[in-house]
Amino acid sequence: MPVTRRRRVSHRFLTTGLAALLAATSALVVTATPASAGESRFILPTSASWTDARQPSTAAPEIDGTVPVGTWTSGDDKHTSRAYFTYDLSPFQGKRIIRALGLTEETAVNECAKPREIELWRTEVPTTALTWETSPAVREKIADVAPTAPCQGQLEVPLTEAVRQAVEAGQTSITLMARIAGDHEEKLPYGRRIRELGISIEANTPPDVPTSLAVNGLPCADELHIGTATPYLAAKVTDADAAPSNAEPVTATFAWWPVADPTMRTEWTSPAKAAGSSFSYTVAAGQMVDGTYAFAVRATDRAGDTSTWSAECRFTVDTTSPAQPTVSSTDYPADDGWYGGPGIPGQFTFSAGGDTDTVQFRYSVSGQPSTDVAADAPGGSATVTLTPDRDGPRTLTVEAIDLAGNRSPATSYVFLVRTTSPTITDADPTAGYGQPRTLTFTPRMEDVVEYTYRLDDGPEQTVPATADGTATVTITPTKPGYNTVYVRSRTAGDLPSGEGSYRFYLATKPTVSSVEYPINKFQGAVAGTPGTFVLQAGMPGVTEFVYSFDGRPAETVAAGADGSASVGYTPTTAGIHRITVHTRTGDGIVSETFSGTFYASRAS
Repeated sequence: MPVTRRRRVSHRFLTTGLAALLAATSALVVTATPASAGESRFILPTSASWTDARQPSTAAPEIDGTVPVGTWTSGDDKHTSRAYFTYDLSPFQGKRIIRALGLTEETAVNECAKPREIELWRTEVPTTALTWETSPAVREKIADVAPTAPCQGQLEVPLTEAVRQAVEAGQTSITLMARIAGDHEEKLPYGRRIRELGISIEANTPPDVPTSLAVNGLPCADELHIGTATPYLAAKVTDADAAPSNAEPVTATFAWWPVADPTMRTEWTSPAKAAGSSFSYTVAAGQMVDGTYAFAVRATDRAGDTSTWSAECRFTVDTTSPAQPTVSSTDYPADDGWYGGPGIPGQFTFSAGGDTDTVQFRYSVSGQPSTDVAADAPGGSATVTLTPDRDGPRTLTVEAIDLAGNRSPATSYVFLVRTTSPTITDADPTAGYGQPRTLTFTPRMEDVVEYTYRLDDGPEQTVPATADGTATVTITPTKPGYNTVYVRSRTAGDLPSGEGSYRFYLATKPTVSSVEYPINKFQGAVAGTPGTFVLQAGMPGVTEFVYSFDGRPAETVAAGADGSASVGYTPTTAGIHRITVHTRTGDGIVSETFSGTFYASRAS
């Protein structure tokens, strides 16, 4: 082959040129299946070299991305060459090869009038540098390279079967040899020079085996029971070909059947969704009855590749409610007697009566949140401890529940909680603000030894009971308005009582009087007559009054030693007028506000 001077072409340029070539050709050939199905890659050889019969022991790498094929000359020397290209197929392991197309270009041809007789052969993958003497064993011919394409241009060669067979055989590399056919290999007119062969590969990975099988939102597990004959079956489908730039569409095929008769199999295939989605199928009414079923799922991508079936998920359809439970208690019997008391615990036993469907009980007391407790065995019983929080009739509601979540009719168990809260007697019911009150606590339980009490939200205090079970305490309330004393008792056996309470009112509102203008009366002096208003504190310790006439800005007057003060006001118009007054102590305690009216008459 004549030696022709060429501008050195970078490997980067070569890759870009072949990638462009790939784009141009794949637009023509990738039409049988969707262009975006699976994964498309353009690969270059991991190694490219050529051998020379004239230098049989010398390895010859590619030059500027090109290699000689056939016979060529250099000066007076005649050479015969073969080209070898090795490719990494490891990225395609486990994938189905849809299409593989070899792409190259003739950069020099000895005689265009001679037909192109370039052949591609598969060889063993070399383990050492290639020479004519150490060339790898030849396996089979793969293809003739574009025998009818125009001279010295772009060339395509189908490689689908060769690449597919190598991948299916688990080979991670493949080596292809380019040579001139037969005895024309040594004839100068047939020699050529080509760019290294790139391969455009379209491959597809079958969808993954579906996972996360569930029935009615419950993950597949042993002893899965469902309380409906129209459950929805679900699974998650993923695909290794899915990526942020490739929303790989997949479908899920659900199959279900009675375990007792697998031939009664029903299948349904979903519409396509993006891989990574959850798929579900709801069994139509009338297709299932109580019994054990199994289902499995497989996935299919848009290239038509299908996963294997998932492991089957078994579940039992159970739409029958368990029997109504019974309830009993020796601490709080359901008769007409009064037992226990608030804060005194009692045991209650729920029984399924041998109905083996029952595995747990759900209970609540008088509208409180419900609680679940397991039966000691299927069809057995459960004992719980409940502590009444108040006296009077209480209703315990209990339901039996089976593995499918079916609930029995509710059992209502009514028991009576006796009143145990102490009574409170006030020896000073008329005591005013800041004045002491003597309170006596009297028990409603036997053997009371102490009382714990508090005033409103104040700290709790504990006092011992006397021999007759009572206790007397003194409190001095200082909060205007309503006050409440709370008290509980405790017996020598450490039983608590319910909480008793006593509420009383501390009036702090001042009073107002006037001779000229009686308060809250429709009578009074003629308008323009000066009036005197006497302000009287409604609680001890008052140091000042804050008052206002007819909504005018408030004024302040000091309180006298007797807790009173006088202020003057002259109404200038006839009719109704208003006064408001509140007091303040030296500690800053503010009283309730007095609000009253008075009347000024018209002149006759």
